Amino acid sequence: MKKTILITAILAGLFIKTSAQEEIRKNITVKEAVVYLRGAKVSGTAAVNLQKGKNLVKIVNLPNDIDENTYKISLDKNSTLLSITLGTDFLKESETSDSEKPLLEEQKNINLEIKKLDVQINALTGEKGIINQNLSISHDDRFSAQEQLIKLTEFYRKRILEIDKSLLDLSEQKTVFTEKISKIALQLSEVNSHKNLNRKELLLEIFSENAYQMNLGVSYYVSSAGWSPNYDLRAMNTKSPLEIIYKGKIYQKTGQDWENIKLSVSTYLPNFNQNRPILNPMYVRDYIATTAYPSTNYEISAELSNSYQMREKSKNAGSYSEIPIAELTENQMNIVYELKLEQSILSQEKAQFVILDKRQVEADYKYHTVPKESNKAYLLALVKNWQNLDLISGEANIFFDENYIGKTQITSNYVKDEFPISLGIDERIVVKRTKLLDKNENKVLSGNKREIESYEISIRNNTKESIELEILDQIPISESSKISVKMLESSGGEFDEKTGSLLWKKTIQPGKSDKINFSYEVRFPKDSQIQYYKR
Repeated sequence: MKKTILITAILAGLFIKTSAQEEIRKNITVKEAVVYLRGAKVSGTAAVNLQKGKNLVKIVNLPNDIDENTYKISLDKNSTLLSITLGTDFLKESETSDSEKPLLEEQKNINLEIKKLDVQINALTGEKGIINQNLSISHDDRFSAQEQLIKLTEFYRKRILEIDKSLLDLSEQKTVFTEKISKIALQLSEVNSHKNLNRKELLLEIFSENAYQMNLGVSYYVSSAGWSPNYDLRAMNTKSPLEIIYKGKIYQKTGQDWENIKLSVSTYLPNFNQNRPILNPMYVRDYIATTAYPSTNYEISAELSNSYQMREKSKNAGSYSEIPIAELTENQMNIVYELKLEQSILSQEKAQFVILDKRQVEADYKYHTVPKESNKAYLLALVKNWQNLDLISGEANIFFDENYIGKTQITSNYVKDEFPISLGIDERIVVKRTKLLDKNENKVLSGNKREIESYEISIRNNTKESIELEILDQIPISESSKISVKMLESSGGEFDEKTGSLLWKKTIQPGKSDKINFSYEVRFPKDSQIQYYKR
């Protein structure tokens, strides 16, 4: 009897010891995220009740794209991490959420109604087929053939009409139900975008000196999150500063909703390949020429058409005032915006915006027109000292006088001191470029042809303020020793022989007009022809 009691006690002790080794399953609560241009570092915590000795803790429902080389476990001084294993729960079943249940129930009921309609439609269609297959006059001596034909056509007309009407009504009902099914499917797709389908797990073996509740910390890198810069550019008028609103367009599809977290946005772009580049040999060989046919259209390139590439450097550096939205930290490799308020970023397909910063910068406002390409005048804001604004390339929304103008691109690798931002077209500035046919000339002199092209540009300011307007045009550039191009009249414009561009800077009073005339000659051998082209 004593032996039996002893064996029972030993087994009970083993059972208790085995129970202590049972897995403790925990989900982490995301507390902090640092979002990079591509990827994010996510940090969270979980409260774990540890027993004295060894404990197995399984952190479940982690993102499927967790990088196994980046996770970090934080324990307190009373416990020690013995081992860590990253695994996948392939047996995890997708649970129906509370948001899905009513939609699935409605979907089921509507599908049942559609089946009922199909039954009625099939029955009526079958009856119609039977009637059509049995249209014949019976051999009944009580009625003449004419009387039978009249009765048959009356029956056919009446019954077929009833069947067709019923089929039409049933078809309309089915269409309504089908449209509802499509809407439910779209809503289910939206709900499923928030659904947690994560299967990754971390199995931790932890040794604890005492039995107590520990706040376990977990951090890891995921690739299914990131951000891109976005800006709002706002100007009330040409006398006020330009307001730049920095925004982060954040996406995250980790399967975990980040609710009320500490959020930071970094301009860093993680690269896990840190090996130095290897320089391989470079070879040279004979060049085999190919024939290139220039375009017959002459069009000024974007670089040459930009008068701001030809500007002198501004001596006025300008100033700006800051309205802090986030704490900005700048180091040698990146800029980090640490948002002061807690943020919630849901796991979904749709990107979400956060405001990172607001700044007001001094800008010069000028109008700019290229009448050879467009008879429109564009209002430009020339931002000074823009390199100190921590801009990175991205899309910007333009607002002027509280009206939405459109979109533009901020390019952070711009090399000039003044950064031109187009604020849109001002229809009150009227520009017209006219070819003066009476001043054109086409003659043959000493074996050469001489062609003279003359143009007039007229501008009218229909605004209530004086404007600063830059007009950009061009004359062709010769790349042949047989062809010469000479400026004849420029009306005081700045001529660049290298680019062929002509730039005029005009101040036009409200309600006033101005005109510009320019002309040039082209000489070439009389037996040849010329064409304008772009490269």
